[in-house]
Parts: sequence; structure tokens; C-alpha cells
Amino acid sequence: DMGIEPPKGILLYGPPGTGKTLLAKAVATESGANFITVRGPEVLSKWVGESEKAVRKIFERAREVAPTVVFFDEIDSIAPARGFKSDTSGVTDRIVNQLLTELDGIIPLSNVVVIAATNRPDIIDPALLRPGRFDRLIYVPPPDLESRKQIFKIHLKKVPLANDVSIEKLASMTEGYTGADIAAVVREAVMIKLREKLEVSPVEFKHFELALKKVPPSLSRDVIMMYERISNQLKKISLQ
Repeated sequence: DMGIEPPKGILLYGPPGTGKTLLAKAVATESGANFITVRGPEVLSKWVGESEKAVRKIFERAREVAPTVVFFDEIDSIAPARGFKSDTSGVTDRIVNQLLTELDGIIPLSNVVVIAATNRPDIIDPALLRPGRFDRLIYVPPPDLESRKQIFKIHLKKVPLANDVSIEKLASMTEGYTGADIAAVVREAVMIKLREKLEVSPVEFKHFELALKKVPPSLSRDVIMMYERISNQLKKISLQ
């Protein structure tokens, strides 16, 4: 023990399909902690007080079964900046207040780490991003060339490939593709091959070329640049 407090909260942000949820699950698995998943929209209730009660119960449960990783997916849906125009009922304002109460809590969060994921870090209530709350802000970018190679290898593990298929080349052709996009490309290439010939035979490079025409990248250059700008702004807030 070096007297350093581990972070209470970690915010993973980046474009959809980049593996934020997988990353959170991997953290829980590696640490041997219990894992509680909360999809943001599931917390929302039209009944006054129910949403805050749901948040309170999540944290009570997390303390009971600690060590625990609590994972809030799509946290932007329940914790936009207070006064956010689309929240006419005030429910998300109350949820934000409840989250702040739990993170700052009178009852300490010992052996509980909160991880949240969002595609829209720019609309999250700034109070949540202050030290002692979500004090690690981690940008999860689209996969780079090396990562795309690894993702192709994982998805092609059980796929018979013709000699003309180069994973290196496929990776270089898929800039802007997320992990989810690459999985879709592999599925499509296999389906094209099966439609052509029902027997099991190797998938050829031409099948991947056709699949890439059918499955465009989710992310345009403009979207990637927008996330990089947001990342630079958030770095100024983060302790990192």
C-alpha cells in the first residue's frame, strides 16, 4: 500500500462500437470483482423518486457484495448536464444529484469502483467529472492498424481462408471501422461465400472486397476528429 487512493470512478468515452463495454467487463474479470451492469435508460422511471431509488439500490448492492465493479452503460442518458433542455420532468437532474451523493457518500465506497461508458461525453454533467468522482477519463478510440489486425484474427479464427486472403491487407483497408464493423464484415464475407456455394470451402479475398462494399465504416473522418477534439478538451479536466 503506497497510500494512493484508487480512482472511485472511471469514464470510458469514444465512438459507438469501440469496445467500451468489453473493456469494463475485462477489468472486472481480471480483478476478480463482482460485476453489476446498469444500462442507463433502464434506470429512468416516469414515477417521481423511483429513478433515484434505483440508483441508491445499485450502490447498496455493490457495497454488500464488494469487491464490485459497477458499470453504467450509456450514462449520458441518465446524467446529462443539469437543466439539460430535453429533461422536462427533472428526473435526470435528480439522478445526477443521487449519483453525486453516492460518489461523495457519507457511506464510503470501499472496494467499489464505478465505470461508466458514453458516446456523448460532451453532454455529461460537469460536476461528475471533478476529482473524487469520475477522476479518470479514458478515451477509447477506433482501433488502429495493429488493433484491426488483432480483431480480424479473432473473428477469422474458425473461418477457412483461401491463400489470397491477407489479414494485413484487410486491416489496411478498414480505417474508420470499429471492432463491431469488422465483425460484421467477416460475417458478410462468410455469407457471400455460402450463398455462392453451400459447401464449406475457403473464403476468398474477393468475398471480403464485396463485404466491404456492403458494410461501410461507422465512423467518418469528421466524427473521429470530433472525438479527438473532445478528448483534448477533457484531458484538461482529467488528472491524467
